[in-house]
Amino acid sequence: MKSLSRLISPGRITRIDEDNKDDCLRSLVKCLSESESLGNEDSIFEAIMDREHLLSTGFGLGLAIPHAKLNIIDDFIVGLAIHKDGVPFDSLDEQPVHILVMILGPDQKQDEYLKVLSRVTAFLKDQREKILSLEDNEEIYKLTFDY
Repeated sequence: MKSLSRLISPGRITRIDEDNKDDCLRSLVKCLSESESLGNEDSIFEAIMDREHLLSTGFGLGLAIPHAKLNIIDDFIVGLAIHKDGVPFDSLDEQPVHILVMILGPDQKQDEYLKVLSRVTAFLKDQREKILSLEDNEEIYKLTFDY
């Protein structure tokens, strides 16, 4: 299993200020799509929204992990977005989300998919306050080295 630092990069860390969940998700999809030259942003966004309609990926503590399996990629791609003010996200605790980590994974790697999801969850729970306090993407990226 690759470390989280090999799945994310400083270029996939962004700040967003959209005022609704859908626009925030679209903004993060755009960031990932551009950083990886993935192309079809609409199909990626649709996959993210399909998963989101099943159950919100906002799980509390101001955190959300939107994710989708795609047949157009061969390896995992992770991006992180920070929303300073927080955005309504239909979270389980009904609190706004400040940090979103999006995972795009190949649809044929279910076991590894669950490991990446677990690793991202641990990272967010451990580093939430630190992530929110940092302004530099490179510094946030360095936090992923131990996960």
